[in-house]
Amino acid sequence: MKWRCLSGILLLSLLVGCDNPRLHLHIVFKSIDLEVSNNSQAYPLLLDICDRYGPRMAGTEAAACAEELAALLFRSYGYDSVFFQPFTFNQWQRGTARLRIDTAGTFTDFPALALAYTPSGNVSAPIVDAGNGLPNDYTGIDVTGKIVLIHLGLLPDTPPHVRNTHRAQKVSLAIAQGAIGCIAVNPIPGDLPTTGSATLDGGMIKIPAVSISYERGAALRNCLAKRKCTARLFTENSCIPAHARNIVARLEGYEFPQETIVVGAHLDSWDISPGALDNASGAVSVLDIARTFKALNLKTRRSIDFVLFMAEEQGHYGSELYVREARHRNRLDGIRYMFNHDMTVSTYGFNLMGRYESEDLIRETGMIIGRTDSFFTNVIAHFTYLGSDHAPFLMEGISTFTPLCRYETYHTYHTSADTPQYITPEMINSNVRTSAKMIYALANSPVLPATRLNDEQLRQYLIDNQLQEELVILGDWIWN
Repeated sequence: MKWRCLSGILLLSLLVGCDNPRLHLHIVFKSIDLEVSNNSQAYPLLLDICDRYGPRMAGTEAAACAEELAALLFRSYGYDSVFFQPFTFNQWQRGTARLRIDTAGTFTDFPALALAYTPSGNVSAPIVDAGNGLPNDYTGIDVTGKIVLIHLGLLPDTPPHVRNTHRAQKVSLAIAQGAIGCIAVNPIPGDLPTTGSATLDGGMIKIPAVSISYERGAALRNCLAKRKCTARLFTENSCIPAHARNIVARLEGYEFPQETIVVGAHLDSWDISPGALDNASGAVSVLDIARTFKALNLKTRRSIDFVLFMAEEQGHYGSELYVREARHRNRLDGIRYMFNHDMTVSTYGFNLMGRYESEDLIRETGMIIGRTDSFFTNVIAHFTYLGSDHAPFLMEGISTFTPLCRYETYHTYHTSADTPQYITPEMINSNVRTSAKMIYALANSPVLPATRLNDEQLRQYLIDNQLQEELVILGDWIWN
């Protein structure tokens, strides 16, 4: 406790004025290292959330309890401005899914999970292998009236230049091609089917769609190479109106309070597991970063919004609400960065998502981070995707970035195996300390290079980063 008080006084004096910014950052970063090492609550909190609430599907009682806990924690850390952003959304409810396939003259049950927003349906038809389920995979095949088999990742023989896309785009494309059912293969070995949303707009899709395990998918694909196979696919699911809330804790900037860095993670999970990696890891990271800032009495020139979004899994409802609220209050231009934490463990670099104007600042800051953290290797990447809470910000021209993380246990993604046993305290603390340092540096930089893109700049950015085709498939491309 004495060390913490002295450290707070030291940091406060440094923030008043410093002729050597690098030395200042080095001292602050060492203080963050000590605070996280000695006092981090992230891992115990992850265990508590997963054990106490289990699955936290948005709109459920467990999710509402987790929302209350998050607000209570933010306040206990010393944040005065903590508030909810409530919203109503279309909650998908899982029912029954049964898949039977004739692979050798008799129908055999295949363990399967319905993809979210799959409707009730009962179809029987021949199976057609559409490879990765990308546009070129449909060349020369007719899936009209058939059940299509697609790989959710990229098959081993896929050319290296081919870019994968979200499952929602793949299902949407199968529907557009005339398929009456969809079997999606988990790309990760582990003998588990996966779940996930088959749409990004929160509405029921038109056909039943289920997932099977990597191993079952490989066996089925081998069978299809030798003979015709027929599937019987039955699903029974529904949608109801439900309520959820974002939780926001605001740290007001002392010099540029109208400029904001949004540090976000989704608190919800799917209904089949407690979602330890996806995304208790990100949620507790954001909470512990916020705790660390208050514990060290860190002051920032710019404001920081620590946000736990809800209903990310079912369609980015919470992050879309935050963006709408910011637009309504004319705050979008003031959001300088959105730093998204989704499955954030063992952080070794940052993904800047094609916003190259920030690379020099991020890299230089990363060099200072690396001096106090041997695990962090300061890798800078530029790959873009739309499948998380950064997407609504990205689509408004706001610069978004994420930690680069190592997933030794990625086979748990969206499966019943996403439990805390695969996560260690150091995996979580690695992201907390690294991200806290980067946030502090950005919030206190005299000048930030990133500005919000205008309409034409955003259009070109989406084209340059190969997002146009995905948005066209989803019906979300707003330009001619």
